[in-house]
Amino acid sequence: MSETNRTIHIKGFGHAEQAPDTVVLSLTLTAQHVEYAAALKIANQQIEMLRESIVEVGFNADDLKTTNFDVRTIYEDEEYREGSSKRYRKNFVGFECRHDLRLTFDMDADKLGATVDTIAACLSEPKITIAFTLKDTDAFVDKLLKSAARDAKRKAKILCTAAGVKLGRLIDINYSWQEAVVRHEVNLAPTVLGCDSDTAFDFQPEDVTASDTVDFLWEIE
Repeated sequence: MSETNRTIHIKGFGHAEQAPDTVVLSLTLTAQHVEYAAALKIANQQIEMLRESIVEVGFNADDLKTTNFDVRTIYEDEEYREGSSKRYRKNFVGFECRHDLRLTFDMDADKLGATVDTIAACLSEPKITIAFTLKDTDAFVDKLLKSAARDAKRKAKILCTAAGVKLGRLIDINYSWQEAVVRHEVNLAPTVLGCDSDTAFDFQPEDVTASDTVDFLWEIE
């Protein structure tokens, strides 16, 4: 480090945590049939039953949003022998429709319990995953970056004081933005869905947490 270009490079570590205020239910419906039209018909019946279920607990039918829908062909391997050799061939089984949906609402333990109980009893039998997240993710990320900046400046001042020099002007900030994960998920096992509503949701979701790093470069006076 030369006398004319003295710098200090510090990596700031940011951390933020906050109690979740939003619930996201991810629901997956699957329908299978050997005929394409029949598989689609079953899929349509499933979504209608699911919409009726959420309306029972106070939602609007259009609160249920589709995130993905696809139809694929299903094959299964059949073993057979060709002389002394073992072979396999694919046999067509049918079509499978997969419908992924999302239901989002404000954090409310009672509403969550009633909603999942009702959906679990629906004849369409969707797979359910619960995620707890934040409504204002931008504010959370702002808090995270401010934490990183404070951490870097604190370290820089400590090092400069210990070295008997003075921290100068900030020269550069280097940050590789990446989307912060501001949610955590809970997968509901069939045994949980079979419990009474008084015990199935007797828990407090963890705070949403995230960490990130930012590089800072200061002059040393």
